[in-house]
Amino acid sequence: MNRRQFGLLAAASLTNARSQAKPLPIGLQQTAVSRNIQRDLTGTVRAIGKMGYDLVEFSGSTYMKWSVADTKQVRAAMDDVNLRCRSTHNEIASFTGDGLSKAIELNSILGSDTLVSVRGPGTAAAPPTPDTWKRFSEQLSQAADRIRAARMTLGFHNHEVEFRPTAGFRPIDLLVANKDITSFHFNLGLCLKGGGDPIAFLKQCPGRIQTILCQDFEGKARWKETIAAAEQNGGLQFWLIQRTDGLSLVPRDGDDQLDHARKDLDYFRRLLAQSHARTPAQPPA
Repeated sequence: MNRRQFGLLAAASLTNARSQAKPLPIGLQQTAVSRNIQRDLTGTVRAIGKMGYDLVEFSGSTYMKWSVADTKQVRAAMDDVNLRCRSTHNEIASFTGDGLSKAIELNSILGSDTLVSVRGPGTAAAPPTPDTWKRFSEQLSQAADRIRAARMTLGFHNHEVEFRPTAGFRPIDLLVANKDITSFHFNLGLCLKGGGDPIAFLKQCPGRIQTILCQDFEGKARWKETIAAAEQNGGLQFWLIQRTDGLSLVPRDGDDQLDHARKDLDYFRRLLAQSHARTPAQPPA
């Protein structure tokens, strides 16, 4: 076999391997079906699995109120429909003292391996300063050893505020510099809403983007480029679909959140397939 033949064979093998690669799992963030979760927790979990989602991500405002017995009941409902939980969406209370102990225990029962911080410091009335953000980042780092000891990883889920510069300071840059945060949950729509550049952010922290929360903002998402950059970046483990803060994939029609979740999943699957085929996906009518 000469060099040219070897090169052609290697290229064909690589193409074949890519075509046979297992698609990344697609999950649903709990806020997309929050009303259903409140009315019928285990029934909603089963419905999410039956409509074809691979994963569900629970929010701390919900799961941190569960007992161990409640959590085991939810895990049984997940197992019934082959649904997994890889991460949870947490306020700062889940990263300190007894809150961290409970979060680790319940995440272990659920099968989750990532504790994700979802909110930074400060309020609209008292916006955080750079020093406030530094203390917040240090607080997350203080929890990192216990999280690693539980064979879990520390994550961060952005909102728009982290991408908005104030006096030359962007909170997201401070958080990226914190190497204890190894699993960024990148909310695409909120990055765009905050004036951020999704492609630049994916390049900023290679290997640390565990998932992308798939929402659009004013039609600005460059899906083909973003999907390609995310998949080439290394580290991406699954996708999450979310509906929050007025952002979504498919326009809302009616008030049935499970129907919204089903339409989002169908659209995102087509979006992935068409992005890989290099043709644009059209949202449903």
